[in-house]
Amino acid sequence: MKKKNLFLKPTSGLLALLMLAMSSFMFTACNDDPEPEPEPENSILEIVSASPDHTQLAAYVSADADLAAALGGNDLTLFAPDDAAFEKLRVTLGVDDLNQVNPGVIATVLRFHAVASVERRESFTESTSLPTLQGENITFNANGNIATGGSDTDVEFVGDEILATNGVVHVVETILIPPTVFATIGANLGKVSQTVLLGADFSTLAAAIAKADAYAAGEGLTLLSSVLAGDDPITVFAPVNAVFEGAGITLDTFTGAEWYGIIATHVVLGDFSAQALGAGLQQGTNTYATAAGSNIQIAPTVFQETETLAAGGAPVVSADIESDNGRVHAVAGVVSSVNTYTTVLLGAQGNSNEGFYNAFSNVRYTYAEARDASGTSGSPVDFAHYVGSNDGVTLASIDDGGLNTVYTAVGLPISSIFGTRNSTKFRVTDLSPAQFGGILLNSQLEAAASSENNTNSSATNLSEGSVVAFTLDADRGGYSGLVRVVEIDEGDGLGNGTITIEVKVQVEGN
Repeated sequence: MKKKNLFLKPTSGLLALLMLAMSSFMFTACNDDPEPEPEPENSILEIVSASPDHTQLAAYVSADADLAAALGGNDLTLFAPDDAAFEKLRVTLGVDDLNQVNPGVIATVLRFHAVASVERRESFTESTSLPTLQGENITFNANGNIATGGSDTDVEFVGDEILATNGVVHVVETILIPPTVFATIGANLGKVSQTVLLGADFSTLAAAIAKADAYAAGEGLTLLSSVLAGDDPITVFAPVNAVFEGAGITLDTFTGAEWYGIIATHVVLGDFSAQALGAGLQQGTNTYATAAGSNIQIAPTVFQETETLAAGGAPVVSADIESDNGRVHAVAGVVSSVNTYTTVLLGAQGNSNEGFYNAFSNVRYTYAEARDASGTSGSPVDFAHYVGSNDGVTLASIDDGGLNTVYTAVGLPISSIFGTRNSTKFRVTDLSPAQFGGILLNSQLEAAASSENNTNSSATNLSEGSVVAFTLDADRGGYSGLVRVVEIDEGDGLGNGTITIEVKVQVEGN
């Protein structure tokens, strides 16, 4: 019996038709498969730089070398805020330009937009939590939108995700604010603290406040940031960044405790406009209480050929930046709770320049003026300058015997003519000129001048750079101070020269 072939012959007509049909089916089925994603050609930085909608992000990244380097790495996700997102932030902060915002704050916020892994949009769920380069996590809602957007808790994406050679970019319509930064911004909006802590011109001051607050927290003291954001009205004299740069002052120059005292001295209790501060001053001074518990003086001054006010010696360069709880006056100096008088020139006994001095109010007198001001009811004259054959360059109390001898020798007697001769006490210190310059606070001056050790009626044989402590007569308030010898001009003979000094003295009430 002939066996049947149970397999179809490949040459049969039916097989040919079947193969034709199958090939057609297979071709159609292959066309129905999704095409593979094209290989990305541009990096994250190239995508951002080329986008017409990300000009502000591109500018900030290019200005931040560390952030640019981070985004140039591999396996990254960038949630890229578009220009509209930056505009929303500007309006929220109430500034004319985001360049007015502390660049450190902007840098922190932008690092919150980057994740060190590739995260596709399809994976975003309510349980997703992505650690960012800033350190805090981005979280999502059930719909896949971003939950951690600051005041916007449902941030939507704009367009499709964009694959990059080193990761993926998701465009967002809102600047994402880290929770800790958002809490700070929320507490500061509309307050003096917003101007100081978030302002680009005050970033050094803001960093110093953070260091001072770390100290205050450990000591149980009121945080300076809380004072700036509080409800009680305040006036802040805020040094701009250039002040610290010009003086070579860095965050490490002072301890947290020192920064606390220095910055608290810049905060006056009460809301005072520049007009109110200057009212009735003319050539006088007004005294104001500070958050440091000390006083500072406001006085008229001239800065860069412009009449303005000086707060504790610091000229006001931009006044009346108003807030809900007070105002900020930007200053071109560090506010001091001691009065500092620079370039005080005193003539010796044979010089025509004024040689007698009121150290408390920075007034110089000729011999005749000092004599006439020193009646039996009191005298404003604290000390005078002379040069002696043995004593050399000297600053002396009005009741000093050496001073009387030298001036009497040139026909200008003191002891028999001056109705009141104040008794100022001196001590030559071992302070350097730099240490003298670093004294800004009343407490520092008290420690350096240490009035109980000032026992001499004169400071003799002075040279340029000498620093002398002094204590005024009890009838003159007993205030302490320091003198730095800036320059000595010997003139053309003994007693014909001058001395130029810089003076630091306590403010009334301190």
